Amino acid sequence: MKVLMLGRYGLMKVGGGDKIQIENTAAELRKLGVDVEIKTDLNFNPKDYDLVHAFQLDWTPEIFFYAKKVKDSAGVPLVLSPIHHKVSEVKKFDDFYVFDYRRVAKLLFSDQFNRDVFKNVYRSITSWEKLKPTLFSIFYGFKKMLRETLQMSDVVLVQTNVEARDLLDTYGVDFKWRKVVNGVGEQFINSQDFKNPFDFENYIISVGRIEPRKNHLSLIKAVEQLRKETGKDLQLVLIGRTGGYKHMEYNYHFKKAVAANPWIHHIQYVPYTDMPSYYKFAKVCVSASWFESTGLTSLEALYVGTNAVAAGDCAREYLGDLATYCEPDDINSIASAIKIELARSRPLIDESIKVAYTWKKAAEQTLDVYKSLLNK
Repeated sequence: MKVLMLGRYGLMKVGGGDKIQIENTAAELRKLGVDVEIKTDLNFNPKDYDLVHAFQLDWTPEIFFYAKKVKDSAGVPLVLSPIHHKVSEVKKFDDFYVFDYRRVAKLLFSDQFNRDVFKNVYRSITSWEKLKPTLFSIFYGFKKMLRETLQMSDVVLVQTNVEARDLLDTYGVDFKWRKVVNGVGEQFINSQDFKNPFDFENYIISVGRIEPRKNHLSLIKAVEQLRKETGKDLQLVLIGRTGGYKHMEYNYHFKKAVAANPWIHHIQYVPYTDMPSYYKFAKVCVSASWFESTGLTSLEALYVGTNAVAAGDCAREYLGDLATYCEPDDINSIASAIKIELARSRPLIDESIKVAYTWKKAAEQTLDVYKSLLNK
């Protein structure tokens, strides 16, 4: 079986959660005997493959052109992993917590899809390949393009039931869907010798790109509040690259906060293979993000025995009562959730959960979908 995986323009340069998902799913599928190729542009012939699998629906007008090219090639099935975020959560974020050019989008447009088109125009300044699909979306209708992409897909692979419901509610079209779980790497499951990267432990950790939706500034204020309230020398470790030109204002405030507080430790990059140790010696991992498709950093932390604070319905579907939940727009809520987890015993994860949420399991579920389509 030969499969083409398609990612958004520039994916391999800028990275992101979808890059992790594509690369890890592809790696596990190859172990199962599938010939997988990954591309991030329109330079492909669908007839060279048995099946095409496209990733990322939100904010990506190019996905429509991927789907159209595949469906114009009769007989080649199209699978879509939308990695969709709840529109209500995205809109709440854009309404209440914006920096840089998002301020302009908020003032000009109330409709979330019009805001997303404006952001794509801005992104096209430094990503010229994105300009053509973005201009097309202005005249054709961005929401219409995404709706038709869903309709062109033979199967839509969602990560949560929440994602499926929001896609149905948002786009108002029916489509065939299957739930395929997100996973963690083997290094979080297999026992190993952990080495503390710091000269302190039981710290608070947060992992993810430094950008407004990840909510680091609110997390910093919450930890600062806890330090004053408890009198404890709580340390905060933040791992993630800064967001570059797109988030200049946010980066300014973030760097200022880090420079002013020696208890904040920011690391731009840690190899994925080394991450278990960074989680292991933390007491609490916090994901106070305004919106996420699941909650992978929380899962990774829980797997090595670190408590978790998370936000959002999608994370709750995965984590259940293994985490404490917070409201991203409320610093008191974030601080309270962290305080609860600092006092809790470290988690003991049932083996059934460890088996359920792995990239191996995700690949097996994905391959079942591939086979069902090709057997037709």
